[in-house]
Amino acid sequence: MAWLQQWSPPAPDGTTTARILCLPYAGGGAGSYRHWGPAMPAGTELHAVELPGHGRRLTETPAADVTEIVETLIPLAARPGPPTILFGHSMGALLAHELCRAMTELGTPPAALVLSAMSPAHLVDRAACRALTGDPVALLDHVRELGATPPEVLRTPAMRELVLRTMRADLGLLAAFPDPADPVPASVAVLALSGRSDDVYPPHTVASWEPFAERWRGMRVLDGGHFFPWRDDTVPDLIASLARDIASDHGTCNALP
Repeated sequence: MAWLQQWSPPAPDGTTTARILCLPYAGGGAGSYRHWGPAMPAGTELHAVELPGHGRRLTETPAADVTEIVETLIPLAARPGPPTILFGHSMGALLAHELCRAMTELGTPPAALVLSAMSPAHLVDRAACRALTGDPVALLDHVRELGATPPEVLRTPAMRELVLRTMRADLGLLAAFPDPADPVPASVAVLALSGRSDDVYPPHTVASWEPFAERWRGMRVLDGGHFFPWRDDTVPDLIASLARDIASDHGTCNALP
């Protein structure tokens, strides 16, 4: 099944001015970005990644290797055409960072990288992630506490097992992401977003991305907890604004606040 879902209206041939690629949080699917599509300006494509074992691909075996995921996404993200914004939330931020690194190495960097509700990989509690993968009761409690999975899904044994299988795989990915090395180059504008009351990755941990960006455009602290981007339209509107800025600046993102 396809790795990308497009949630924006299709633009006529040759009129696409910016492309946004959204990467999912642990356990999340491409559908979480569906309502963002209508907020995008004309000419902006919004795509969301559907990982194996997630969303519409829930019955597939989840991906277990960061490198394989990134290598699969490179030809989808680094296509010739308009400038690209990478947006990642929570685990998706680490995927976006790794994808940005790979695209840059190929000479096709994105115009902007937006890192939401996630610290750099070296601050991830890898031991806690690994412990959860081996404790079904604690893992279920963790999924419930996060609050992103509908309770009725967790009450259905077959669905619950699929959700836990996916979360187990994603926590394994979180424990395996490489530490950031070289800073994201100045050709890529880097913006961080954080929820004011996020107790999973609090604002001070998200701010730790700054040393790993040559073109740091700051951090926005917004109302809400770990899933603040879905609290209201603030984040999709911000992403739409970035897309307009990139289109008007021919991919340089100079107007990024």
